[in-house]
Amino acid sequence: MEFSVFRQVLIRALGHMQSIVERRATLPILMNVKLEVKDDLVLSATNVDLELVEHVAADITLGGKTTVPVHMLYDIVRKLPDDAEIKFKMSGDQLVISANRAVFKLPTLPAENFPMMAGAHLTTKFTMTTGDLGHLVNQTKFAIPTDDVRYHLGGIYFHITEEGSKKMLTAVATDSQRMALCAMPAPEGSAEMPAVILPRRVIGELSKLLEDATVDDVTVELSDTKARFTVGAATLTSKLVDAQYPNYRVVIPKGNDKIATLNRKQFISSVDLVSVASADKTKSVQLAFSMNKLVATASSPDFGAATQELDIEYNGDETFNIAFNVKFLLDISGQVAGEKLQLAMQDPLAPTVFQSTDKKTDSLFILMPMRM
Repeated sequence: MEFSVFRQVLIRALGHMQSIVERRATLPILMNVKLEVKDDLVLSATNVDLELVEHVAADITLGGKTTVPVHMLYDIVRKLPDDAEIKFKMSGDQLVISANRAVFKLPTLPAENFPMMAGAHLTTKFTMTTGDLGHLVNQTKFAIPTDDVRYHLGGIYFHITEEGSKKMLTAVATDSQRMALCAMPAPEGSAEMPAVILPRRVIGELSKLLEDATVDDVTVELSDTKARFTVGAATLTSKLVDAQYPNYRVVIPKGNDKIATLNRKQFISSVDLVSVASADKTKSVQLAFSMNKLVATASSPDFGAATQELDIEYNGDETFNIAFNVKFLLDISGQVAGEKLQLAMQDPLAPTVFQSTDKKTDSLFILMPMRM
């Protein structure tokens, strides 16, 4: 095996690979990236539940395949000059890498032993823009639980819903304290797709591919057990969360009649400012709504108290008090699109709905209050 490739072409693909591979694995080969040279260079990485295959343009002298430690290879390529041409050549059981006057020799393991994810009968296939899929992911991923205890909530729930006669591709995530929902018209070919839960780890890798995409479209393939996303020269395949997602619609309140409309950026700035008086970012901020005014307050025994007033529109006749986790409140407010933020509330312990006042908005957020 012998080939050469430019550093700026290889570094992006290796960046994707190294984030998938564990630094410590039960099998040494799972810490490697597979390099296969045919018409171009094909890189493959896996952690058994997740697999990424990416094609990279290369100058091929001799075909072949092997595997090398991905983190070491990434570190080498990352530290080389941007315009470096990197040469690769097998020598016995080592891969010799040279660039300019630097030479590296990496240990290899046989490519035949590299575990590839078994093929799946992916029953649904459709295409959508990278921007649309990225929007669905980015609007909801912050609400995925970061622990592994609530296995059934450990990802984004993608499914088809109906609004009147229109089918919508809907993404939902919740950690029981907050919920994010984003929906858009279902792409052609997706109407009969199975409802799937895409794991948190996969969401992170998919987000990177979509952010780095140099193409306009992504091909989505789904079955009941696996999902595959093809973005340009990269193909990401993953197992799905094998669980039943809860009926999230029962927690969407219907009768929230206390409506506050305010400038979103001013609100975020005010909450962030008074939060310095909280013991830490998990503490609460209290919001007092009254006619045309909001008072945000935070306090703690060690840091004293902070108060900020804000002009708003509010339909209530009496002062209404409610408290939220500061971090969750800022997270949700930051996701709402547009200039104006609307809060629909019912009582101090009932879920609050956060939305943009823009009629074109496709997202809805729910946050549970804290006890005052």
